[in-house]
Amino acid sequence: MKKKFLILLVIFFIQGIATNMHHPLMPAYVAHLQLPTFMIGLFFALMNFGTMMGGPFWGNLGDRGKKKTVVILGFTIYGLGQMLFGLGYVFNEYFLGVFRFASGFGIAAATTIIMSEIVLVSPTEKKSRNIAYGVAILALGGSLGYYLGGQFFTKQIFFNLFKTDFANTLFIQALINFSLAALFYFIYDPVKVEPVENGKRTYFWEGFKEVRNIPKSLLFFLISLSVITVAATNVDKYLEIYFNDLGFAPDVIGNFKMIVGIVSIIVTLVIVPFIMKLKKRILVISILQVLSAVIVFVVFNLGSNHFIVMIYTVYMLYIIIKAIFGPLEQDYVADFSNDANISTTMGIRQSFYSIGTIIGPVLGGVLYGISHSVLFNFSAIMFLVSLIFLYITQKLRKKENI
Repeated sequence: MKKKFLILLVIFFIQGIATNMHHPLMPAYVAHLQLPTFMIGLFFALMNFGTMMGGPFWGNLGDRGKKKTVVILGFTIYGLGQMLFGLGYVFNEYFLGVFRFASGFGIAAATTIIMSEIVLVSPTEKKSRNIAYGVAILALGGSLGYYLGGQFFTKQIFFNLFKTDFANTLFIQALINFSLAALFYFIYDPVKVEPVENGKRTYFWEGFKEVRNIPKSLLFFLISLSVITVAATNVDKYLEIYFNDLGFAPDVIGNFKMIVGIVSIIVTLVIVPFIMKLKKRILVISILQVLSAVIVFVVFNLGSNHFIVMIYTVYMLYIIIKAIFGPLEQDYVADFSNDANISTTMGIRQSFYSIGTIIGPVLGGVLYGISHSVLFNFSAIMFLVSLIFLYITQKLRKKENI
């Protein structure tokens, strides 16, 4: 099982790289295509709409004994979607939106199944720690992907070697995903559990029907996750656009994201193990949201004259909070599952997470159009709104445990 866990971490790390290389290029790519700025958020939302639709479907299919096929299809579909998305000089914005949706639908398969496998290969006493490692290694890979994407596009040496314009950078991204599909096929065999069989064909909507069967406390927790994700996604995505509006090149965004990844992995190794031992999870998560609201408000209202200083100091406290919150919420959700339905449960969680990443960028585009401070202040408020649903979650959980 230890070998399987290490393989999953390697795959997750490469996935982080392979699914984030395009992000620092997005503001420049959309401007190059002469599309309005709100299309950045819309493209991101369409990808996450695909993820929302794909999570329960792939999870349900995986619990029926098709995990390897699901992951291979997921990486392949994502790679194809990204390769086509890079051909903005061939396709119009409507086709590009379809390609983003396809990418999201595909990557939901890999993320859902790999995280559920991490849970399955982990001994009970190490489950929380291993989930934290999985979240951190994916984030670290994502940060490296940001860094590489920025370097590929802005450094002449990479352009001379690989002709890394927009299309070729996304083509390289696609090749990495195709390689991941092949790697998973050859080196990993999913944990064998008793598959869910009821004699029925696996229809697209079967995974969504499982939402009716989850406890009410989990439902309200997932709603709070959606609200938190609206806030966190807006802060993350529109920070990139804010960087661009201030005149910083894509490699500056990539360098910043690399630092974020390093901070996140240090927090995971040093701080998260202690936090995961705390019993009152909902209380801890609630405190994290209050701190997030305060930090976001301070950085984007009081730090505008010293943006770079604030973003590399005070904002890093928010990054620490994010690094703690990710493992906490996924471990909390995993506790509601068993070996036979872990993929379905994590797929449902992926959908609620994706709801936040859909609503956030679309609404954020409107708010950012008014002013950046309106967008970031709204995000701070949403962190606080999540407390309502977390409070209801705690009350319902107590009733369910009686």
